[in-house]
Amino acid sequence: MRRVRVGVVGCGWFGNAHARVFREVSGADLIAVADINPSAARSLAEKYNVEAYTDVEKMIRKENLDAVSIAVTPQYLTETAIVAMDSGAAVLLEKPLATSRQELSKLISKVESTGSIFMPGFIELFNPAVRALKERIQKEELGEPLVLSSERIGRVPKRNLKWNIGVSLDLAIHELYVQMWLLEDRPQSRAYVSNKSSDRYEDLVVLLLNFKKGAASGIIVSNWLTPIGVRRMRFTGSYGSAVLDYLNQQLILDKHEGTFIPPVRRKEPLLEELQTFVDFVSVGKDPQINASFAKDVLETLFDGLENKL
Repeated sequence: MRRVRVGVVGCGWFGNAHARVFREVSGADLIAVADINPSAARSLAEKYNVEAYTDVEKMIRKENLDAVSIAVTPQYLTETAIVAMDSGAAVLLEKPLATSRQELSKLISKVESTGSIFMPGFIELFNPAVRALKERIQKEELGEPLVLSSERIGRVPKRNLKWNIGVSLDLAIHELYVQMWLLEDRPQSRAYVSNKSSDRYEDLVVLLLNFKKGAASGIIVSNWLTPIGVRRMRFTGSYGSAVLDYLNQQLILDKHEGTFIPPVRRKEPLLEELQTFVDFVSVGKDPQINASFAKDVLETLFDGLENKL
């Protein structure tokens, strides 16, 4: 496999994480970083001895980049990805990918028209505990899927960062793509949303999902109101259940025989994600977690938000 020349677009806290992790990715060479803030770009570039840019197209073409990961403010994700694909780069795009159906349509159209390798930044799909749960679901160790109940709560909204999205596109989307990936199914969705602040974006969402597979139901609760951080899911099947702890990368299985905690080897999800992206770019193939899956996830979320309880 050929080595992949990569760049990072967006030099905030998560762009910093991407740059750090790319230095550990086998087969990748971090060449450059870009940000509309020149000082942010220079600071990160100096940290890793790479080139700094404020223009994404110029960075990709001048440095002959094969791929970029994009971690900019949500309302600029789609337009930045389009520029990158038009410039010839493969793209890993952080969630939420798009903030409206219109943006999503433009994004998917560009992926299809350019034939670009595209991967959504659905980081929890690279959490070892999530993968361990899917293995058990596929082996039917817990029986037929009945209910998936998720809770993802953040401490404070990203108001000071001027993120023009609500909690649905910030937090609930993680649980939605995980549930859909676990069951390999696109559900029908409805939502209850509430706004407890003066901002126009929702602070609380409850998503209700009806999966066709096994007639399972999904429940997702996310908010920015509870003063704790929670990341967990319970999968209930006809033979038993599993509690998924994202942060501790742990599964707790409850069956008729008792409670079990199977061994799960800890890994850094971002490293697993970026390594997968680079591996596919190096051989010129689309990843399994691709634009089609991303489209299904975002459309399901938008369906729910438009079909309010």
